[in-house]
Amino acid sequence: MDKQKFRIGVIFGGLSEEKEVALASGRHVYQTLDRTLFTPLPIFLDSQARFWKLPESLVIRNTCREVEENLETKGAMRIAYEALAEHIDLAFLTTHGKYGDDGCLQGLLELLKIPYTGSGVLSAALGIDKPMQRKLLAQSEADINLPEHLTFRKEEWQAKKAECIKTLEEKFGYPIVVKPTREGSTLGVMVIKKADDFDSAMNEVLCFDNVALFEPYIKGREFSCVVVGNKEPQAFLPTETIHQGDIFTYDHKYLPGASQKITPMEIDEKTIKEIQRQAVACYQALECKTLARIDGFITEDGQVLITDPNSAASTGMGPSSWTFHQASLAGISPRDFLTKLIELALQAHKQKKGSL
Repeated sequence: MDKQKFRIGVIFGGLSEEKEVALASGRHVYQTLDRTLFTPLPIFLDSQARFWKLPESLVIRNTCREVEENLETKGAMRIAYEALAEHIDLAFLTTHGKYGDDGCLQGLLELLKIPYTGSGVLSAALGIDKPMQRKLLAQSEADINLPEHLTFRKEEWQAKKAECIKTLEEKFGYPIVVKPTREGSTLGVMVIKKADDFDSAMNEVLCFDNVALFEPYIKGREFSCVVVGNKEPQAFLPTETIHQGDIFTYDHKYLPGASQKITPMEIDEKTIKEIQRQAVACYQALECKTLARIDGFITEDGQVLITDPNSAASTGMGPSSWTFHQASLAGISPRDFLTKLIELALQAHKQKKGSL
């Protein structure tokens, strides 16, 4: 390909609760892309799912609300869906959460015949739908270790709450973790330590989804392992995250100094290899493309447990992300890493038949 002519539309913002993270990620990608190879274009997806090409003055705004309030007065250009391909040759996705990570935006780009970074429609949907991904991964012949879980729909919980609680107590004991089945960035995740905690926890979870996933609270060391590639994916050295409190919250993830990230994880080589093996196995089972982040725990008895595969390429694109820490240890600079992701995306879309 002639990279000099390639226009990279960096798509950020969006409709989810994670749009502010997407704004920071998109700004970083836009500023880091190699301008000797590409022409980066900042494309903002607003809260009404409309595309806007932004001027520099809006790219640097701190919040999506500030961007939206100034779209029509500061020189932003509205782009209709059907006209997007006239402006960009590839979409670099930095959207997060619902309507960005879950296959919706990927499906639109498929219809518009615009290649994009990250996994395809089905893989993206599986990456955000925890019960479905676990059903699939449990069938893998690659020996992927997963936590036990139960799910209850909103209607079932409201009609049979006492029975649901009894089932959970008998299966897991306390503490119990409950989370929305289709959400990211630890949004809505709650720890239940006694029966009286169920009501407040479920009120929080059901703000995000109509299905709740329950699993035992896992004590151990948390890791994230980035996997890159298409047909022959490779896992980077994993990062360990250390934080205060029972869970790795949204604030821990994105507020400066709220957590400590250690790359590579300081643990024996055998365990590192096992993390990488299971991470690649998840990546392949979910048919990920370009990039994914596989999260999990080393339990107190030394078992590697996969808890949250993230198949969307938007994950970890912020300036202080462990994605770039891990790439650096593999000898790849942030700018070269973004170029590699674009090359992998073009390769994947060139070879596809139907949706990616």
